[in-house]
Amino acid sequence: MLAQPHNAIPFDLLKPQYRYYDYEFERYWHFFQTFGRLGYNPETSPEVWQKEFERRFGKKAAPFVEKALHQASWILPRIVASVYHYNSSFPTTRGWAEKQRLEDLPIYAAGEGSDIQVFTSFDEEAQMLIEGGETTKILPSASSRWFEQTSMDINKLIDEAEKAIGNNRNKEFDSTMTDFKILSNLALYHSRRIPAAVNYCLFEHTKDVSTLNEAIAHERSAIEAWKQIVDAADDIYADDIMMGVRKVTRGDENFKWVKELSGHWKDELVLLEKGLKTLEQKRKDFRADSIVRTAPRYKVAASADNSHLFQIIHQPVTSAPIDKPLKVSVRVSATLGVKWVRMRYRSVNQHEDYQTMQMALTVEKDVYQTIVPAGQINPKYDFMYFIEVMDNADNGTIYPNLNKETPYIIVKLVR
Repeated sequence: MLAQPHNAIPFDLLKPQYRYYDYEFERYWHFFQTFGRLGYNPETSPEVWQKEFERRFGKKAAPFVEKALHQASWILPRIVASVYHYNSSFPTTRGWAEKQRLEDLPIYAAGEGSDIQVFTSFDEEAQMLIEGGETTKILPSASSRWFEQTSMDINKLIDEAEKAIGNNRNKEFDSTMTDFKILSNLALYHSRRIPAAVNYCLFEHTKDVSTLNEAIAHERSAIEAWKQIVDAADDIYADDIMMGVRKVTRGDENFKWVKELSGHWKDELVLLEKGLKTLEQKRKDFRADSIVRTAPRYKVAASADNSHLFQIIHQPVTSAPIDKPLKVSVRVSATLGVKWVRMRYRSVNQHEDYQTMQMALTVEKDVYQTIVPAGQINPKYDFMYFIEVMDNADNGTIYPNLNKETPYIIVKLVR
């Protein structure tokens, strides 16, 4: 309720007939339980929370609810990392990934995400399609596939959970399924809007009107996914979810952000449809007044990343003495052959930029190695690194793989 009147009465998140708790935080019991138990003992048995899922949802439905919750929990971080406008939406006082459409398509398409070391922007992918190039970072086309697949996986788990619980549904189960449906369709929305964004960037670079047509078609499809969010939430959630400021406007008339951290998904739907009409009008009014370049055709990636093209074996360096060089080795092979292997590294200090060091092939087959001089390791902070690999067809990947684990390795310096 940031920026609401100080005497405002706290709002109920769920409509009264769906409430099953006294206080809002009780809905998030699994987060507090795992944070507390795993924070105390990382080796805590999953049985601790599995028993609680069984108590709340029954033995048959519990495994499906637990798996869906764990899978759905990846969606919001992925949105923030890969499609957010870092400057305008990332602060908690301006960003609300659960509910925001993230502005009209031209603004959405101009975003570069908050994790620029792991993800490329929509415009970067568009430029690579036009001019060629190589990158190990995850392309928007791959993120689109990831969002789509995650949405499908969650929908299957929802179906399994609903079959398993049968006639034993309760208010918490219905609320939980609603949240899964919202998150699933939010993932579907971004899976469809990402192609709209890349096509819009292609249009901006080439003025090839076919790409604007594609952008409009994908935007229309994304809006259909948003309608499914509205359908899932409409009868369950309050009509005015007062999470924060009513309205904050930034930018100028040509490029304006309007932040609304209150309201409902159906309010965003109105704005999405208004933005679509603006795009359609832009298409009607378009007249090529400069040289038009034929744009390459954009398509969603076949998989969520390129890791299946590589075989990477690495023993992480987890500790090292200060004032000593740091040696890092990795065994790499690729279906299409290895073009190069690099290491990106810096201190565990966000004020520093990553540095890049080429990893050289050693006399041992497929083993690459590099040594970071002691002078490049600041003893004040621990050290972090990840490995980039490129094959001979310009397919790249980052190790560790974000879709499986934390995408970097921390080296604790022994002081």
